[in-house]
Amino acid sequence: MFGEQCSYKKGVGGMIDDIPFIFQNCSQYFVDGDEIYATCDIDKETDPCYLLKELHRSDTFSTYFLAIIPMVLSIITFIINLGYLIAQIKCFRYETMGFKKREAFLMSRSSSNIFAIVLFYVILIVWKVNGFNYVSAMIFIIIGGSTFMSITGIYIVLTVILYMAVAHHISYMTTITLTHCWLIIGLIWIISTVTSVFVGMWGATLFYPDSAPFTCSFESCQQPLAIVIVIMLSICYGTVIGLYIAMMARIHQLVRKSSMVQARCNSNSMIAMRRLSMNMITFAIGTIPILIVCIVALVNLKELSSLGEGCKSPCKTFRLSYLLIDVEMMASISAIVWLIAMIADPVINILSDKKLRGVFIKQFSKFPSIFRKSKERTTSITEVSEDHSEVEKL
Repeated sequence: MFGEQCSYKKGVGGMIDDIPFIFQNCSQYFVDGDEIYATCDIDKETDPCYLLKELHRSDTFSTYFLAIIPMVLSIITFIINLGYLIAQIKCFRYETMGFKKREAFLMSRSSSNIFAIVLFYVILIVWKVNGFNYVSAMIFIIIGGSTFMSITGIYIVLTVILYMAVAHHISYMTTITLTHCWLIIGLIWIISTVTSVFVGMWGATLFYPDSAPFTCSFESCQQPLAIVIVIMLSICYGTVIGLYIAMMARIHQLVRKSSMVQARCNSNSMIAMRRLSMNMITFAIGTIPILIVCIVALVNLKELSSLGEGCKSPCKTFRLSYLLIDVEMMASISAIVWLIAMIADPVINILSDKKLRGVFIKQFSKFPSIFRKSKERTTSITEVSEDHSEVEKL
């Protein structure tokens, strides 16, 4: 262990005259305040300069890729999804019943994205106040899990509904009602929320076992849970993509055999099929990095779980700085890809629907006039207040 350290002192202007002995070979990384790591016990085989470099690299990385970039993307995501949801609600009452059934699921997806962004802000606040801990990790997993599960369920149902609208049009119009769609949406939300809460409560113990409200050992609980989560995500991903490919293959097969099916494919259902195709591409591309991150985390789970062992301290952070940067990279990749996918989905639907695009643009064109009227109202109130103050003085 590194125990004996030389003394150091600050020179004129706060410059460091003497650097602790273990950091003599990496003075370029040493900054004011790093002296607290000089007395930390580390293995003799471990290079303290490497740990110090990774520590500062972790601080810089978390500032940009876990705070600034996700914050900017989340604001864009919130504005686009909120505007998209408002445009959907305005257009909903004028749609035909067939489109209303599909729009109900798309509105549910937009609501899920907005709710996820609000919870994402909660994570950032908790992180800035107390740093990452069991609660923030649990909320992060719940957000990611509920969003993924709800979108998975919505895409599965949309695929089935679209297939029925083309292949079994009469049954689709008479059997499936708008009420059934709202009930299915409610069921998707309940299942995704309950599942994600369960996964979040137990999944957070993978990184913070000591601060968790219940015991979850690595061999009997953490590792099996991680394997189940990765398998569950893979099954959901495979089901969505596989079901969509099977649906498209079946529809193309029916088109070649039936002129009636071909006529329906040339109508509004074809527009919905193209839109769903683009959404599926976004889902496929956006989910692959998250699955890779989960698999990498599973492979290195034993080492990563050491981050949550023991009490939080500067020396613990210093000793495990090389792991912190890995966890931050995985978390940032997941968050950024997740946000980009939530931006791409509504953009695709807005660009592919002329009427929806017009309503979306129109409501944003009102913002300058609203802002101007608000400013004028504020100015008039201020002038009235000043006049009232002058009267009181007289």
